Amino acid sequence: MKALLKLWPCIVFGLSLCVAGQSCAHWEDQPPHQMAQLGDLKLESGGVIPNLKMSYVTHGKLNAAKDNAILFLHGFGGNHHGLDHHIGPGRALDTDKFFIICSDALGATQIGYEHSTSPTNSGLKMAFPQYSGRDMVNAQYKLVTEGLGISHLLAVTGMSSGGVYSTQLAVSYPDFVDGIIPLVASSFDTSTGRFRWPLMVSMLESCTGWGGGNYDENPKECATQALSVQTLYFYTPEWWDQHLDTPEAYQRWRVAFGAYYLDVQDARDLYYLYKSFYNFWLGDTPGFNGNIEAALRSIKARALYIYAPKDQIFSPKNILAEVALIPKARAVEIDSIAGHTIWYDADPQATVAISRAIKAFLADLTVSKTAGR
Repeated sequence: MKALLKLWPCIVFGLSLCVAGQSCAHWEDQPPHQMAQLGDLKLESGGVIPNLKMSYVTHGKLNAAKDNAILFLHGFGGNHHGLDHHIGPGRALDTDKFFIICSDALGATQIGYEHSTSPTNSGLKMAFPQYSGRDMVNAQYKLVTEGLGISHLLAVTGMSSGGVYSTQLAVSYPDFVDGIIPLVASSFDTSTGRFRWPLMVSMLESCTGWGGGNYDENPKECATQALSVQTLYFYTPEWWDQHLDTPEAYQRWRVAFGAYYLDVQDARDLYYLYKSFYNFWLGDTPGFNGNIEAALRSIKARALYIYAPKDQIFSPKNILAEVALIPKARAVEIDSIAGHTIWYDADPQATVAISRAIKAFLADLTVSKTAGR
């Protein structure tokens, strides 16, 4: 219990960036929330999302050469605040050096604030076309190039599924980015994921209030139930046992995590997101005929994979296999009982180690770029 009391301020910092009912509204001294109007987005299925909007914030300043921009891609069901604790002067994503773009993904699922186009906020409900992971990446590319007028990124980083899409961006647009930093992420499928994703979709489809997805009032308890299946694997069993060892400790965690994640989701938007990720395969990128190894070998960007050996969402074995296939990639191991959740300050020591690794990678990337290597 003493360990929990020491760690709890860090957990609350990572989890209670938002308050219940408001999701992630901005607080004092935060950069303003912005919205890019990007026209139609053509989907790889042949469909079209009309009048694409992408919400985002930026930190720091874009230099005259426009070569210091870093894009952050949030994780599954998250939002653009996911790496706020790593952004700022002197931090891993140093705003004295870099221009940080933090966006909400196409199909953003959280309620309570205006965000990127999704099935629900478009008004199309279940008539919204099914998008894919590559469509989500293409929307980010459209935001950066058309919305912000930036033709090249220094780096792109993201945690969990956002890390997967960082890799996809480097495959889809090989000359667009100098470096990628996937956090606890792998493009390879996991055996447990093959069970979880269909289960979570079926839980939404069978939930009272779902109504075929054409509801008028969001049955958020359906989303909460489905996400709870995934949440079990965010931490290791050791973390659960050490830090939520009393009913009171669990309740404090549940209130904070509910406000941050579990209880702020739109069920329909989450349903589309589940479908997009469950059917995602990097090898299906045009030109690779399903061959994921060839797709990974094609990456020109330098890559830093940060992983946790106790991760129960993305297999460390798969992450290391992926790193071995990318020509200019390396991996940094962060051993922590926080497991998959090392990225959001659930373990302060892990946060320090992640910051150190990112700083060193970006410094090397900047030097290499200046030297023309």
